[in-house]
Amino acid sequence: MAVPTTSSGSGINSQRTRGGSSRSLRTDRIFRSGTLIAAGTAPVLIIAIGIALFIASKRSIVANGLGFFVGEKWKPNPPTAMMHVGNIFGALPFVYGTLLTSIIALALAVPLGVGSAIFLAEIAPRKLSAPLSFFVEMLAAVPSIVYGYWGLSYLCPILVGVEQWLTNNFGHIPCFATTIGTGTGQDFFAAGLVLTLMILPFITAVSRDVLQTVPVAQREAALGLGATRWEAIRTVVLRYASSGIIGAVMLGLGRALGETMAVTMVIGGSVTIGHLKNLATFSIFRSGYTMTSLLMDQYPSPNSNLHASALTQLALTLFLITVVVNAIARGLVWLTAMKAGGGSDNSAKLKSLIGAVIRYALLLVVFLVFLMQLSSDVKTRGVMGFLGGAEIIVYLMIALWVASRVVRRSKWQPQWRRMASAAGIAACAICTLVAVGALIGLLTYVVQHGMPALNAGFFHKPDPDNPDSGGMLHAVVGTAELVLMAAMVGIPTGILGGIYLSEFGNDRVGFVIRFFTDLLNGVPSIVLGIFAYALIVVTTTAYQGVAGGFALAIMMIPTVMRTTEELMRLVPDSLREGSLGLGATNARTVWKVVLPSARGGILTGALLAVARVSGETAPLIMVGCSSNLFHLDPRHALASLPVTIYVLRNAPSNLAIQQSWSAALVLVALVLVASLLARVISNRSIAATRSG
Repeated sequence: MAVPTTSSGSGINSQRTRGGSSRSLRTDRIFRSGTLIAAGTAPVLIIAIGIALFIASKRSIVANGLGFFVGEKWKPNPPTAMMHVGNIFGALPFVYGTLLTSIIALALAVPLGVGSAIFLAEIAPRKLSAPLSFFVEMLAAVPSIVYGYWGLSYLCPILVGVEQWLTNNFGHIPCFATTIGTGTGQDFFAAGLVLTLMILPFITAVSRDVLQTVPVAQREAALGLGATRWEAIRTVVLRYASSGIIGAVMLGLGRALGETMAVTMVIGGSVTIGHLKNLATFSIFRSGYTMTSLLMDQYPSPNSNLHASALTQLALTLFLITVVVNAIARGLVWLTAMKAGGGSDNSAKLKSLIGAVIRYALLLVVFLVFLMQLSSDVKTRGVMGFLGGAEIIVYLMIALWVASRVVRRSKWQPQWRRMASAAGIAACAICTLVAVGALIGLLTYVVQHGMPALNAGFFHKPDPDNPDSGGMLHAVVGTAELVLMAAMVGIPTGILGGIYLSEFGNDRVGFVIRFFTDLLNGVPSIVLGIFAYALIVVTTTAYQGVAGGFALAIMMIPTVMRTTEELMRLVPDSLREGSLGLGATNARTVWKVVLPSARGGILTGALLAVARVSGETAPLIMVGCSSNLFHLDPRHALASLPVTIYVLRNAPSNLAIQQSWSAALVLVALVLVASLLARVISNRSIAATRSG
């Protein structure tokens, strides 16, 4: 497969270097090597994370073998005289929970996300598309801890009644059945709904960008042949962009697999798995665990060294799964970009093959599930089993498909096509409204519950003797200190790495680094926290604050690097050529010409990185960075707003609950403001560089 490159901004590696003195050449070599080292941190970190997790989980790998992946029991306590069974570690229930919640999220987020992307890219006018895109993308800026707290306080109580209604009316369908551990509102379904909102902006944004790469000539040709607007979208645009949309779905899956805090707070927490002998055990209304939620519950306080090693092996499994999923996703998105940029016929054939395999695989899965449901209903209800709720839905879908085929051959074909076009456009508009409404509803709830305690007392120091009367200044300052430590490492490394990718990275080395950078961006934050714990806390027996800042710095690097690269590529090559023509070295050209022209992009990357890490909770808990005291020593645990929200989520004091919501409001405000500033600066920087 050819190495994909960006069409705009070729960098200075393709320009002829002026000023050939040995000192200038030596300066350029040092400059290029320095930026290469910074860019190389991405593949080095990916490899280092894998090695560190493998070493820390070696005890479990030797003790459990392959039984770790197929075992259904998890008994982390060592055997005792009273309980002879212990130290049994089977990860299958947690893999099952992770896959089930991700499937629920994808089943809801894919139609909503793709429908929203179609509306924003193909239907809505520019004046409407831009603000709606902004609102949808802001869903991605809301910290996961806020999603989880909202889900626990607002969504789960509502789901108790909803799940009861679904059970009463569709309980014969296994996924809606009543069994042990159902009816609490904290279950796989709640986790899936929260994940839906979290992955929706990723699927929407990437799918929209992919749809915009479809050549205008494709649409015009379809419309010129008499196709309606919806027919042109469905048969031409979506088919052309199919692999890229599948890549967007895979990116959403990668995010769903690695999400920690939101899932931990709403999934309930019990070892659960479905069995074919009893299909009711596949109910989505059962409480359970995912790999990330189990790590969050048990990793900070393992019962033994073997337990800690087994948890690390689970983290290693999660790491490998997310790396593979994100690698596939990036490959599919790049495949679409290659075709849009004039790729070969082989890429088109591969794209078509991938789309066909996915379509037929989904049809096969749906058919098998329907047969299982039909068999179960007939066995329990006899002939009436053919008229169950699931069966009637399938019959209606088949009838609608047959009716559409018949009408297309009748005199009512023009009316039917217009109705279908209007229905498709309306459905896409509804998807967009649902996404925007979700953000507005979430922010409204946070503001309503956070404003009452957001007063002067909120910014006071905590009182160890009377925690209920203290403020949250320690959490605000601790968050700022952690982000500052992360920024001191992550931003310079990201900028230098972005310089290399932009100016020297149009070769296979740049392709590999770019690929690993994208993989690093998809690594679950809880895995980065465990890596920082193994690397810093275990070796120093302290330095939780430093470890927390280090984990956040790793998260910053890919964001800053890729944003810096993209904005620097927008700087016209004529500026580079003019500087080089006047005798400047490559290094001086970058520092004095290219970087000043792209400073808006660099600031954008920094703000986006700050917005992302400010709301992170899981890595800080993994390194033990949690405190209710005010201090500034990074060698010890520091307080932070996200961790404080998690700790106070079930506090018995009303004041503590109010303060936790105020902390959520402050955190959301900080993140959204940083994201908004990044978007504004990015738009101005793009406009300035293009006009320049």
